Amino acid sequence: MSFTYIASAADWARIAPELVLAGVALLILLVDLLLPQTGAVPRERGAANFFVLPLLALLGVLGALAATIVLFVVGDGQRAFFGLVGSDWGSLYAYLAILSAAGLGIIFSPAYLKRLKLVHQGEYYALFLAATLGMMLLAAATSFMTLFLGLETLSLALYILCGFVTRRQSSQEAGMKYFLLSSFASAFLLYGVALIYGATGTTRFGARGTSAFPGVLQFLQAHPQSTTLLLIGIGLLTVGFAFKVSAIPFQMWTPDVYEGAPAPVTAFMSVGTKAAALVAFARVFAVVLEPVAADWQAVVWALAVLTMVGGNLLALVQRNAKRLLAYSSVAHAGYLLIGVVGGGATGLAAILFYLLCYAFLNAGAFGALSALERLDNSGCDREDLRGLWFRRPWLAGFLAFFLLGLAGFPPMAGFAAKYYLFFAALQGGHPELLLIGVLTSVLGMYYYLRLIAAMFMEPAREVQAGSLEVTPALAVAGAGAGAGVAPRASGPLGRAASTRTGGASTGAAVAVKTAAQATTRRAPEVEQAPETREQATEEGALAGSSLSWTTWLGLGLAALGALALGTVLPFWLVDLALKAAATL
Repeated sequence: MSFTYIASAADWARIAPELVLAGVALLILLVDLLLPQTGAVPRERGAANFFVLPLLALLGVLGALAATIVLFVVGDGQRAFFGLVGSDWGSLYAYLAILSAAGLGIIFSPAYLKRLKLVHQGEYYALFLAATLGMMLLAAATSFMTLFLGLETLSLALYILCGFVTRRQSSQEAGMKYFLLSSFASAFLLYGVALIYGATGTTRFGARGTSAFPGVLQFLQAHPQSTTLLLIGIGLLTVGFAFKVSAIPFQMWTPDVYEGAPAPVTAFMSVGTKAAALVAFARVFAVVLEPVAADWQAVVWALAVLTMVGGNLLALVQRNAKRLLAYSSVAHAGYLLIGVVGGGATGLAAILFYLLCYAFLNAGAFGALSALERLDNSGCDREDLRGLWFRRPWLAGFLAFFLLGLAGFPPMAGFAAKYYLFFAALQGGHPELLLIGVLTSVLGMYYYLRLIAAMFMEPAREVQAGSLEVTPALAVAGAGAGAGVAPRASGPLGRAASTRTGGASTGAAVAVKTAAQATTRRAPEVEQAPETREQATEEGALAGSSLSWTTWLGLGLAALGALALGTVLPFWLVDLALKAAATL
């Protein structure tokens, strides 16, 4: 028996956003070969590389976003390539969150790459778009085979991006940890898919209310009794998805990878991977496996509770801002699992809207941290953020705005997102999840506000020559004989700023603005290298970078999106999410 399928023009039109990203990724690699290479090291000081390549990547994301909007307006909502890829409104809504995160990550990247003097920018942006393409395939998958293809596409690109800072040990460690643990999770998921295929005889999901593409859903509707093979397959699928969404107890990779990866990459993957995996999780469990919900609902309920409680408790003890946001991301995954447990159109719509709001808030928070991160992965500890308001008031203001939004304070998007998600829990008959979600949200406010208090209410610190220890400064602004000594700057000026001989201070106080260029403890081996000291000096000054305007642009767009989603757009976007959820 043979089977032949010829793709039509309509099939290609239904995956237009993915085609745009794939084409632009190839174009970036070609343009990177043609750009002039100047400076002692190729691609290190060529100004065109820091402008043309990110511009092309951003145009690719905007083109995919335009194609998504066109499909919203004139698309037929049918599945492409014999029912393997969806172009329904649910998939397109997920594209909005994924592309928003990708666009913000690209905007944050040029200043970061130049400050750290990272080469191979063509590869960086091509991998960025490849990861985005994989996330979109994962969110739109209507077959287990397409789901696995999207999962591997995004994972392979992110492995390299996480370890892109080759001179940083923590970045290499992040890439290796993500590779090893993600490989195990992919193996669990693939084995689960194989067992479900053995139990049902198909890998297609199927669609509610139609027999055009019969799949697992139709099989389970006809045979509602779960077999042992099916139950084991569902269990393995749960493990694979729980790893990708960072649900406890499968979250162990999240803080290390988020901390070690480049900050723009973390901003992107913390949102995009979660959005794609959550939509796929919801589609498989709340739609395809709905006839056997009694067999898996208790497990996902327990995962949601553990993730909400554990994520917030673990975030309480973190002193590094990136690790804190990593455990915050774990807690938000627990909130999103409420929508999977609640099921129905309301639960799925709440997930879609929450992901869109979360994209702007979390990407904006990591984008602000990218302006502080240095080559040795320092700059994001709580000690480094002390007195940030007095050194960089605009940066501190943006970071506080995003943290308040993640905590759920109105009028930012976080409040509206949590409101609709908890409402979905009540509508789905799970008031206990509503209560746990509210209580853990109140708990989460503490560590967000503690970080904000460190920026606005605590003094900066001073560092003594020859010492790696830091002490609070007596004052946080101004300079002069009576002012406290601010964090030292790298280089001879910073080392001479504060010295003590025989217990007596002989160093002159330096202005906070000058010392703010380096607010981290550096390892001795880093200070011994003149080249590294020169790089570290450049890293610290966001305002001194010729491309810092891209960072401010990204922060402004993220803040504007978070504010609009919390005030003006919820009424329209929630209604759109309800319509989109019905098509999943």
